[in-house]
Amino acid sequence: MALKLVNTKSTSAKIGKLKIVWSRELASNPSSVTVIKDSTSRYFLSFVVETMPKILPQSDNSVGIDLGINTFAIFSNGTKIDVPKPLKKRIKK
Repeated sequence: MALKLVNTKSTSAKIGKLKIVWSRELASNPSSVTVIKDSTSRYFLSFVVETMPKILPQSDNSVGIDLGINTFAIFSNGTKIDVPKPLKKRIKK
């Protein structure tokens, strides 16, 4: 599907004109786009862009994460994160 892209509007051969509300700026020119229509007839555009990876600073620290049901996550350094409350209610059901 051919897509013509302008700052706030997009034109598609099969759909027609679409108003774009950007969630963030694109890192580079898109190489392709996927158009998704949800049940409320809203369209979402998903762009494929090429970016350069950011090199993180060197660190000797590392932490392992164990995901579980009773405790959401336990780190190898002993830190525990409890299960979010909506999840606890759904587990009982």
